[in-house]
Amino acid sequence: MVLFRRGELARCRSVNILPMNQCLLKAAEDGDLSTVRKLLKKLPLVNVNIADDVTHLSALSKACHGGHFEIARLLLIAGADINATDGNKLTPLHLATKGRHSELVKLLILNGAKLDSKNTSNLRPIDLATYRTETWNILHNAKRGDMPELEKWSEVPIIPDFALLATGKKKRKGTGKKKGKKGGKKKKGKKKK
Repeated sequence: MVLFRRGELARCRSVNILPMNQCLLKAAEDGDLSTVRKLLKKLPLVNVNIADDVTHLSALSKACHGGHFEIARLLLIAGADINATDGNKLTPLHLATKGRHSELVKLLILNGAKLDSKNTSNLRPIDLATYRTETWNILHNAKRGDMPELEKWSEVPIIPDFALLATGKKKRKGTGKKKGKKGGKKKKGKKKK
């Protein structure tokens, strides 16, 4: 298995350098978007459907549990299994619903997540949502065939105009040459009246 070189990815620096798959799981859990992007560029070497050895959660499940919309979107584009289950048969949709991450719930539904998948307690994602909340309404409407619409998400936060520095260069007066005497001793002479 290929390992990262020291200093290549900030999240994977430690005494024991983690393999890329483990690093993807950690970055998805922590919401580290730049690391996830770097790892997905090495896709043949990285398994997007890798599951954690302890919790059996996939990278997509960890991103959904933490509410990391952009990471979940990138993992879905890379081919992550949208209906992957953990040891308790929880899907990413169960985890996003439980965390009340309504935009993630919309993303998962629009990408084909099963609305009727049941966990080991025989609960569907809608059963984990609080009644009549936004998340519950999204799941209820999707079950009836009314698909949700995603709001426009911007990866880069909107910066107000007053916070931006002026990009134009200031014009200098003159040709750039200094005018006047360059120092040295002053000449003694008569003062003009």
